[in-house]
Amino acid sequence: MKRIFNIKYLSGNFPLPFFVLGFMTIFFSLYSKGQTYTLDQIIQIAQENSPEAMKIKTYKENKYWQWKTYKSEYKPQLVLNSTLPSYQKQSIAVRQEDGSILYRDVNQSQAYAGLTLEQNIGLSGGKLTLSSDLTRLDDYNLNTGSYSGSPFYIGLEQPLFAFNNLKWMRRIEPIKYDESIKEFIEGNEQIAYSSSTLFFNLLISQINYQIAYTNKINADTIYKIGMEKYSMGKISKNELLQLKYGAITAQKSIATASLAIKTSLLALSSYIGIKESDNIQLVLPDSISRIQIHDSLALEKAMENSKLSIEFKRQLLEARRDAEKARRESRLNASLYVSYGKTNIANTYYDIYENPQPLQTLNIGLTIPILDWGRSKATRKTAEANLKLVEYTVHQDEINFRQEVITEIENFRMLQDFIEYTSEADQTAAERYEITKLRYLAGDINLTDYNIALEEKDQAKQDYITALRDYWLTYFSIRILTLYDFKNNELLTVISDQ
Repeated sequence: MKRIFNIKYLSGNFPLPFFVLGFMTIFFSLYSKGQTYTLDQIIQIAQENSPEAMKIKTYKENKYWQWKTYKSEYKPQLVLNSTLPSYQKQSIAVRQEDGSILYRDVNQSQAYAGLTLEQNIGLSGGKLTLSSDLTRLDDYNLNTGSYSGSPFYIGLEQPLFAFNNLKWMRRIEPIKYDESIKEFIEGNEQIAYSSSTLFFNLLISQINYQIAYTNKINADTIYKIGMEKYSMGKISKNELLQLKYGAITAQKSIATASLAIKTSLLALSSYIGIKESDNIQLVLPDSISRIQIHDSLALEKAMENSKLSIEFKRQLLEARRDAEKARRESRLNASLYVSYGKTNIANTYYDIYENPQPLQTLNIGLTIPILDWGRSKATRKTAEANLKLVEYTVHQDEINFRQEVITEIENFRMLQDFIEYTSEADQTAAERYEITKLRYLAGDINLTDYNIALEEKDQAKQDYITALRDYWLTYFSIRILTLYDFKNNELLTVISDQ
């Protein structure tokens, strides 16, 4: 069974600043032998190989066969019933006309075969049957053999006032199958969201390691220069100790970042289903696209396409079905069975089909609740109250769902602007740090100003990467809520060979 999930991702309008590209070049040069992955590649691997992907594919397959089972309920069923020759040799008690009991020896075998074609009637909830059967009886005491059977007979079994489950299946099962398709697509988008989270967790750890590595080099350089200045009496002992402390702190930051890399790498490799490698390196998404999403369009697509909107419809229909079932089962129930056919007895099987006799039956059954101490009424009222509860719950859930969609859209708009601000702040803070470092080495500013510039540079870098992460996570969150690709203006679909 082959399934293909088509998903397209964003591509560039906002290039990264030149210094960021240089930063990443230096970073990856330290790990030139490692395997590099982009965000798209990580998501693709996760959607194809991850345990979660296998889980949702299996779940979808399960729902597919449930759907096929439902469809078969409305198709004719051909059934063969047979009994292999059953043999018995014993004495049995036979009551005579005068009431006495006479024991007779029985030594006989019997074989039976019947073929039945059944068809459910969805509109009325009844069943139509067309059957043919044949029985052979051999009596070994009398050395005789005989046949009995019906060349054909047609039967109709029809509940008159009962709950029609087939009618409700026709309404609910297509919605459940559609819900399973939406759940599969949403599951793939959820995998994209989760793998993106783990991608950025590892990426941030790797970038923090490079920041710590660069800061360690700078701290060692400044500390060496500080020792020379101290020997010449240009700085105080306290300032020299601060420089030494900065070098030690940078070394601690390297160790902390290294541990974070190992932890994040294990989490990512375990989730997406690849073998863990110490040299896996991630490529920072170098661009984003501006997408204008109108609130009305997002709400429309969410209510049309999302799994949750279909789930609302299913919950209401199931509650209405249960309410009707409770009402029907608390009233008078009647069933009608009518059959007509031909039957015969003969010494040879082919004589069964010559001049058979008519076979007719008519049965009407009634079930009337008389005294149940209020159980039927309580069941009916419970189902009606549950229907009201489901209606209120679904109404509130729809309001919450709409609000969640609007909130994500607003957040997405804000992040598109926020990335520009954090990108500019990152570049500005990096340039300011370089100038501040040179001025500190020249003795124009004090150590406090240098440390402030260092902290601002590191914080600006982290803010920019965090903004990129939030952008992509919000983007996938919108896709989960709407199952719609607003960049390419198309539905997210799944293609299956089933």
